[in-house]
Amino acid sequence: MERLIGLVTGGTRGIGLGVADYLLQQGALTAVTYHSDDEAAHKAGKQLERCCGASQFLLLKGDSGDPDVVRRQHQEIQKAFGTVNVLVNNAGIMPQRSFEELTPEIWESTIRINLNSAFYWCREVVPGMKTQGFGRIVNIASLAARGGGVVGPHYAASKAGLLGLTRYGARELGPYGITVNAINPAFIQDAGIFAGWSDADKDGLRDKTLVPELGRVADVVRAFAYLLDSPFVTGVALDVNGGAFMI
Repeated sequence: MERLIGLVTGGTRGIGLGVADYLLQQGALTAVTYHSDDEAAHKAGKQLERCCGASQFLLLKGDSGDPDVVRRQHQEIQKAFGTVNVLVNNAGIMPQRSFEELTPEIWESTIRINLNSAFYWCREVVPGMKTQGFGRIVNIASLAARGGGVVGPHYAASKAGLLGLTRYGARELGPYGITVNAINPAFIQDAGIFAGWSDADKDGLRDKTLVPELGRVADVVRAFAYLLDSPFVTGVALDVNGGAFMI
């Protein structure tokens, strides 16, 4: 197998940053994309540099929902590191809106960032993975893909779309040694909207799970590590949500 070269979209905080850090710890050259938050990117860069040194990772700013930006970023990664063989589609937004509050603009931006970006990146990296005869694609979906969630129809639809992309990708790309899987996190207390919640607010979430504690980024990273290491697991959506999908 070739050396691991990873790309994590939306990787400067929360789950994405945890996954990027793990990849670096495994010796992978790793690129991380982010949209516009330079302060978060600076902090992430400091954390990743402590792990393995600045030469082992790239921070790339740009809109993952723009296919031209994705193409340019992919070219930068190829020039610096080589062929991407681990893709983690994590970039996402989650503005909370009901049907009545949801505007066409928010619908379109959510689908563009959460779903379209995953397709754009897959389209870029799949040819190189086929040539190597090895690839791992992991799409970070959500409990909302199964049960609708509470963010809104736009978010649920975008995450459900990722599951469809996962299943199709697994079927087409499996013969080339490329696995395509998804992870469905929920109630991850140190990521996404929950990272800013008070302890009292988080207490209310515990009734929505079957276990006494909320999840952490480390729980999602463990799931990713399993999928990264598993050549015989493809087309699955691995639930990391304390059994919340059963309630």
